[in-house]
Amino acid sequence: MLIVDQSVLDDISRGFSVPAQPKLLLELLKLMADANPDINAISNAISKDIAVSAAILKTINSPLYGLGRTVTDIKMSVNYIGIFGVVMLVTGSLLKKSFDPKNCSINLDDFWQFTSDIASTAMLIGQRYKPEIANDKFFSLGLFHACGVPVMAMKYNDYQQILDDGLTTPELELTAVEEAHYGFNHTTIGFYVASSWRLPKDVCQIILQHHERSFLDKLNGSEGQDLFAVLKFCEHLMSLKYLERPSTDWPYVGEKVLAILSIDEKALQTLITEFTDIQKEI
Repeated sequence: MLIVDQSVLDDISRGFSVPAQPKLLLELLKLMADANPDINAISNAISKDIAVSAAILKTINSPLYGLGRTVTDIKMSVNYIGIFGVVMLVTGSLLKKSFDPKNCSINLDDFWQFTSDIASTAMLIGQRYKPEIANDKFFSLGLFHACGVPVMAMKYNDYQQILDDGLTTPELELTAVEEAHYGFNHTTIGFYVASSWRLPKDVCQIILQHHERSFLDKLNGSEGQDLFAVLKFCEHLMSLKYLERPSTDWPYVGEKVLAILSIDEKALQTLITEFTDIQKEI
């Protein structure tokens, strides 16, 4: 297991504008810590933030959830997808609000569209191929896996060029390109953000290692490898959709990912078509 030295985390806290955990999320975590969480109190806390509430209702009423009726309020949302599901949606909405596009060197709208599509696709793939794993883990991993990217883009004016270099030099892990140029990489920063926002520890660990191309070299049947596999598969699907090319890590991990998910080449082509169509509706 890759471990981040505390001195590195201290350097991140001093050197980067890392979004602090929002008060709303902290309030929700405290409410959820109760042995019998009060659904009314949780729903009321969320409903006070009109923008977050609207984003949650839009997502829940999308084809992603395929509900048979329209959900009209937050309490109804909790009843349909559960407390943890709603809190994950709140967390995602708050994350997006934490970055100022005016001070960022990448297009945040495009970035959040890409990561949101990965998150929603991860939920669907996770439900289908790894139903034994809590589905909110797939969503939070998909949304947060690259959250270190906007943090770096807030500090470095040339960061878009580094992302472009990562695409044109796929033989190198993006983290290696970042380390060579800045001495930091977005996965370490993402681990810091996810940990400070109190995401599950195993999700934080995969965020830290999600560009590690040797992660699946020795298959061990662990939940961590399952999470990694679903994430890399969804990255690949969305890369084909938006960039019309395989994700940069796919040639190095794709065979093992398909083995973990028990997907053959014929099924892969069907899924590529299927999930491109789904994403057009979301």
